[in-house]
Amino acid sequence: MTKAKSNVMTDFGAPIIVLVLICAIMSGLLALTNSITAPIIEEAERKANEAARIEVMPNADGFEQVTVFGGGLPDSVTGVYKATNGVGYVFSLTTTGYGGKNTLKMTIGIDMDGKITDTKVLSHSETAGLGSKITGDAFKNQFPGKDANLEGVDNISGATFSSNYYRAAIADAYTAYGMVAG
Repeated sequence: MTKAKSNVMTDFGAPIIVLVLICAIMSGLLALTNSITAPIIEEAERKANEAARIEVMPNADGFEQVTVFGGGLPDSVTGVYKATNGVGYVFSLTTTGYGGKNTLKMTIGIDMDGKITDTKVLSHSETAGLGSKITGDAFKNQFPGKDANLEGVDNISGATFSSNYYRAAIADAYTAYGMVAG
């Protein structure tokens, strides 16, 4: 029996070329998919944020974005919106959660008297069953009507880190409130 001659090109080169072509085609398809879905995802996110603003400040008839010149807002504050009828402000925040940096996204409404109208967690990476309780009514219903000192607000037993991150986000919202409501 004779063994067929080995050819370096067919043994090693052809598989490499085929894999490179497959990767290039798949990368192109992923880029195309991203270009098609990115505007749709952006619009859905915009609508979700708008709905969250209305949810945390139901007495508002609309919102206009506030620009703070000279900076100074806490890093976690990603957007400040004033109710067009003057009932208060809504703050969008992306902050540190138990899951790490930028894993807790919230919307917080504060009326013109400096009282929280409501809070809403948009997304989080908290531990299921423990830290995720920050989204539950038992925890979040403690905040409406409270001012910056949050007197009488209890942490979640067993999830103090998540509770503290939530409270820190509210503190950042009050810092921003002090700057814009002035």
